[in-house]
Amino acid sequence: MDVLQLRYLVAVVDAGSLSRAAAVLRVSQPALSQRMNQLERELGVQLLDRGPRGVRPTRSGTDFYRDAHRLVRQFDELAASAAAEHPVRGLVAVGLPSGAAVHLAAPLFGWAREHVPGVRLELFESMSGYIDELFDHGRMDLAIRYVDPLDPATRAAGPTDAATGLAGEQLLYDEELLLVGDPPGPTRDPDRVTLAELAGIPVVAPGARSSLRQQLERAMRREERTLHVVADVESLATMLRIARSGGACTVVPASTAADSTAHGLAVRRTDPALRRTAVLRTAATTSAPHDAVTAVRTGITTLTRELAGSGRWPGIELREDP
Repeated sequence: MDVLQLRYLVAVVDAGSLSRAAAVLRVSQPALSQRMNQLERELGVQLLDRGPRGVRPTRSGTDFYRDAHRLVRQFDELAASAAAEHPVRGLVAVGLPSGAAVHLAAPLFGWAREHVPGVRLELFESMSGYIDELFDHGRMDLAIRYVDPLDPATRAAGPTDAATGLAGEQLLYDEELLLVGDPPGPTRDPDRVTLAELAGIPVVAPGARSSLRQQLERAMRREERTLHVVADVESLATMLRIARSGGACTVVPASTAADSTAHGLAVRRTDPALRRTAVLRTAATTSAPHDAVTAVRTGITTLTRELAGSGRWPGIELREDP
């Protein structure tokens, strides 16, 4: 077993697919598959479940992935640490759901370069379900997740103790979910759509792992209705393009819907209003130094306040931890 095998395993789990990982690593898929089989034989345990929709780590694979990722990061930081000139340094992995990444990713990069130049960011942008999964696998130090204020099971686990660096969750902001697109039939109100009316509207939505999809389905069940999903789409931009085409509507956060009216799209609130809360998660165990993780966490909360206050992140309402 060598570092290259560990690096390959991390790439496969991150990508969820041998073919996608092979493209990222610039190796052939058969060669990558052979290295994974060799690693499993050396360890005497199955690390990956291979299926027609990709690969997922087994329970043993998840535990091994966490340790492998930590070792690879520590190996990569050895040379950088020896030459570092800045007291706060390290590689900090941050997961940003697509809706947040649009507004936060570039400012966070600039903030880190200015305030903690010794810290290198590893930014992940994807739909919320995949970000949550990577975080739970130990792949990230920080991540934004969305919770449903009406569902106790998804509420924030409690504020992070900034003094000790203990893991937890910080409240960031609330935002409303809006229907974007032109429904095929008449609605009671041109500015609002009831959940009963929403049940009859074809929509595109993220897959079942997405917190947005789960929240919509919970809301419809409370009304004894069913969400009429005509396609699972793992991209906010694609969902909006489909809405612009007139083929279906979509439900997106207010910050994402802000530009829709400029494209001539109708935007309606739901009745009752659907809202979600964004929280910043800090991993219980990180391979990055605590001071680096704390610095980036401060950058995220600071920038969120600044962007909302200046109007550069429309559609969100700031929250404060009690």
